[in-house]
Amino acid sequence: MKLRRSPLAHAVSLALAVSLAATAHAQSEADAAEPEAVELDTVEVRVLPQGGTPLDSTQPVDVITGEQLDDQKEATLGETLATELGIHSTYFGPGAGRPIIRGLGGNRVRITEDGLSSLDAAALSPDHAVSAEPLLIDRIEILRGPANLLYGSTASGGVINLIDNRIPEQRQDFSAQAEFRANTAADERAGVVRLDGGIGAFQFHIDGFQRETDDYEIPGFALTAEELAELDAEERAEQEEGVLKNTAQESEGATIGVSVVGDWGFAGVAWKGFETLYGVPKKEKEEDDDDELPSILAKGGGDEPVSIDLDQDRYEFRAGFWQPVELIDEFRIKFARNEYQHIELEGDEIGTTFDVEGQELRLEARHAPIGRLSGVVGFQFEDTTLEAVGEEAFIPAADTQSKGLFVIEEFDLDPILLSAGLRLQTDEISLADSVLADGTRSRDFDLLSLSAGAVWRFAPDWQASANWQRSERAPTQEELFANGPHIATQNFEVGDPSLGKETSNNIDIGIHKYAGPFHFRADVFYNDIEDFVYLADTGDIEDGLPVQIWSQADAEFWGLEAEASVKLPETSFGDFELRGFGDTVDADIDVGNGNVPRLSPTRLGAGLDWHRGGWRGNVEFVRVFEVDDVAEFESETDGYNMLTANLAYRWTIGMSEFELFLKGANLLDEEQRVHTSFLKDVAPLPGINITTGLRARF
Repeated sequence: MKLRRSPLAHAVSLALAVSLAATAHAQSEADAAEPEAVELDTVEVRVLPQGGTPLDSTQPVDVITGEQLDDQKEATLGETLATELGIHSTYFGPGAGRPIIRGLGGNRVRITEDGLSSLDAAALSPDHAVSAEPLLIDRIEILRGPANLLYGSTASGGVINLIDNRIPEQRQDFSAQAEFRANTAADERAGVVRLDGGIGAFQFHIDGFQRETDDYEIPGFALTAEELAELDAEERAEQEEGVLKNTAQESEGATIGVSVVGDWGFAGVAWKGFETLYGVPKKEKEEDDDDELPSILAKGGGDEPVSIDLDQDRYEFRAGFWQPVELIDEFRIKFARNEYQHIELEGDEIGTTFDVEGQELRLEARHAPIGRLSGVVGFQFEDTTLEAVGEEAFIPAADTQSKGLFVIEEFDLDPILLSAGLRLQTDEISLADSVLADGTRSRDFDLLSLSAGAVWRFAPDWQASANWQRSERAPTQEELFANGPHIATQNFEVGDPSLGKETSNNIDIGIHKYAGPFHFRADVFYNDIEDFVYLADTGDIEDGLPVQIWSQADAEFWGLEAEASVKLPETSFGDFELRGFGDTVDADIDVGNGNVPRLSPTRLGAGLDWHRGGWRGNVEFVRVFEVDDVAEFESETDGYNMLTANLAYRWTIGMSEFELFLKGANLLDEEQRVHTSFLKDVAPLPGINITTGLRARF
């Protein structure tokens, strides 16, 4: 595969050139001080419009930044977060992976870029990549559980918020950063550069990245033992061992942002370009005795390799005003417009083209405290048009428009913090060029979300939290109107235009020890979902593909997430911290055998962190348990062990800082199959993989 030389490629080259050319100037003027260590619990969380830190939220909130984020970064957002408590990845090969939160994914997990939707097509299908480069992200915020109140219908499972400073909000010194890395499993070659700075009130940000990989190595065959046993001798002889074919990728991107910053606040604009071309591992066709696979379904069963060519241009405007009027402490405006195209290729032939044009406006006003009462009022508008063109298009073109008004208030009764919220929302999904047989052209939904919670600091360094939310979610374009072969998942997908909204009643209870040498946290959650929308296997075959129908039934999700760490006594060999963690989620659905397909497996793990001077390292072991209680027509997944290790050394030369790092993944070289993936039977995770690289800051 070879990316075409596009205007984006020239922008990347420009970003690289400008950043590297500015290094000498940056070295003379950048702050030479050691970066200040940030306590995770004191970082203000932008995903919460009312402000505050993770300790102020009645819902579980995590902020990943600094060394922890550096150690976790992978090629996709799903893999970057796959080891976080309660988080798994859809894993559709190395080019596409989207986070799953507490067993819920797709259009129930909202990916935002500093509060605004990514506005791509990643939620539509697991083979669609998230249009974000993890190596350029400064901070990732995770809001677990329903977030409809803050972000609308597509956040009923949670929010992943990405922060990257593309529009600077404060005055900053000149600095240049770069990272270059390579790995063994896929022969990855990746690099990012970044330049931040300003002159007086004028501030700017420039970055660029490039990544190229080959097909990745696996321990054994791509197919499971069960799949191999069903092949005849000739077919088994054709199976290649040790490599997963058609998993190479090439990606590139650039961002340019400028802003004006003053005592009054800030205002700025930014452009981001993102391109990726990646192969999709092949899932073999299913067909009955009488059907041959039609030629238009060659993606699943033909000889031509399948790849996806994704191209996005994103434009943003953001502004914040500090105390613009007497009763308002802070007023923010955020707007994004997105032009996105996603082409599915069979060899050199175009199979399906997805075009997405979207825009989102978000207004937030934090009012001045009224005694012990503080809060925020907000308005959100989103308009997205998605069109699929081609013989294999399985959804008709449609426009989705959403308007939401929300208010969140907090009442501080120290040591108890109470919170409550309300959101009113309307969603309309309208067909663009077609009408259903009954004359239906659009569906409208009026949605109501409510929340109430409390945080109780009942002892020094200890607190408990409880949160209740009632939220409503409208069905999406594909759930209502799909009708055709969905080649990525190798199913014939059928929507139901009569689907109603689903209603979630969620309870989350947590306890947190947040200071001192011993840290502990545990969260228990229960989610009762009325009219849960799910994709049901029917056992029928249409055009050589299994038929799946979007349906509704009541469902229940519950689970536990817990972790503990203790700093060991100081030694002459350095400082050590021991960690233990685990998560589990279970679910019942009132249909069939009661099991939810591709539910996240249970995990238990332990790790040891080490610091000594400029050196740091960690080793982590995770046991992912087998899944044998599966939905109808779903295959089981064996358990496996994950052993990873990181080692890094940081040093300074003059005013420049460097870090050399080494990372090992799947050090036991085990066969690992992701139960949450549609490709679990044909695409295992990479085998033993060693990543090395250099980070520099000038």
